[in-house]
Amino acid sequence: MVFSMTGYGRADNNGDEQFQFTVEIRSVNHRYLDVSVRMPRELYQLEEKVRQRIQQALGRGRIEVAISFRQEDDSGISIILDRNLLAAYYDALQEIATVCSLDEKPNLKLLAAFPDVLRVEKNKLDIESIWEKLQAVIDKAIAELLVQRRDEGERLAEDIKVRLQTIEEKAGLIKKRAPFIVEDYRNKISERIKEYLGDFEADPARLLTEIAIFTDKSNVTEELVRLSSHLAGFREALQEEGPVGRKLDFLTQELFREVNTIGSKANDYEAAKLVVEIKAELEKIREQVQNIE
Repeated sequence: MVFSMTGYGRADNNGDEQFQFTVEIRSVNHRYLDVSVRMPRELYQLEEKVRQRIQQALGRGRIEVAISFRQEDDSGISIILDRNLLAAYYDALQEIATVCSLDEKPNLKLLAAFPDVLRVEKNKLDIESIWEKLQAVIDKAIAELLVQRRDEGERLAEDIKVRLQTIEEKAGLIKKRAPFIVEDYRNKISERIKEYLGDFEADPARLLTEIAIFTDKSNVTEELVRLSSHLAGFREALQEEGPVGRKLDFLTQELFREVNTIGSKANDYEAAKLVVEIKAELEKIREQVQNIE
């Protein structure tokens, strides 16, 4: 089954009373597997686990993972009182009152407003507990991503199969045309000899030698056989499990090589026209293959 490298998956764990996660995964084509992760600072130590989870599920592509995190209750927050600093502020205020001969005493509101007397700190998170919940959300997002990549891959495969059939049909026309290429050359060379020599009779042996040389140079039988073999291999690869993009890319290059050789050897307008049409289909296939995992 063919998978595309393009897709999107999103999941969250709405309903969890303690931790809220939202995971978004975007995937586009890339030569290798390239994973980029964006997540809150307090979860940085889980980044490698997230990468490993993605690598286990996906073979190729540029993968962008975005994770948002929110703690629903306030159990992870502590209010810290700096007693020494508070005492220092209090003593300083008392000294000011004495120096200024004031009866006023420092009040609670004033003391609490001084910098750093009270500070808010987040308690240390239970990373293992968080990972257990986050992992489940990541797996849901991956599953949605894979569905999209599979559906897109099926569409790509169907389009490629149609184009392979078109190429096969045009290659068949070249095969049918091949015997007439030699006959046309024989007629052309005979006409040219007659045009240049008039009624003077050319050496039949020399004429046959020239035709034999042309026949050997323009013989595309081997190329057509290899082309047919590569087309069959392409169809088989489309049915394989796992990443096949690199294999299909290699087969596309081989198809181009055989078609280019046919074009250079055929030396015939009709065959050349068919070669151009085949190459146009191969170009479209190459574009599609670049997006296959």
